[in-house]
Amino acid sequence: MLSFDGDEENLIESVISILDAGREKFTFQEIKLKPELQHKGIVIDLERREVIRNDEKVELTYTEFEILQLLAQNTGRVFSKEQIYDVVWKEPYSGDYNIVMSHIRHIREKIEDDPAHPVYIQTVWGVGYKFNGRAGSE
Repeated sequence: MLSFDGDEENLIESVISILDAGREKFTFQEIKLKPELQHKGIVIDLERREVIRNDEKVELTYTEFEILQLLAQNTGRVFSKEQIYDVVWKEPYSGDYNIVMSHIRHIREKIEDDPAHPVYIQTVWGVGYKFNGRAGSE
């Protein structure tokens, strides 16, 4: 509990100290929240940056892993190509749809039984892509 003895500078420093401590605690919890994502038939180990599908390691490039991680951590949420680009490339979208679509295609080739009929990474026509954590390749 804060006490106010009339010294505004001490009060401000106390408030900032408490806020900083809370932010550090939140950041630590946020990072440690989910070190591994599991969906039917697929495990995404965020700490080791590994993907295991049907007990076999899947080799993904850095960018492929970043895209898969973004989608899998937000199961069911639809991301536009622009949003995926902004998050993964860490720069504003440049208008090149092909780069995102190409990476999605490569990920599908590596994790799907039938990439032409994807189960994990689904296209929401006219909007973008989402990760379907409710279903797995059978």
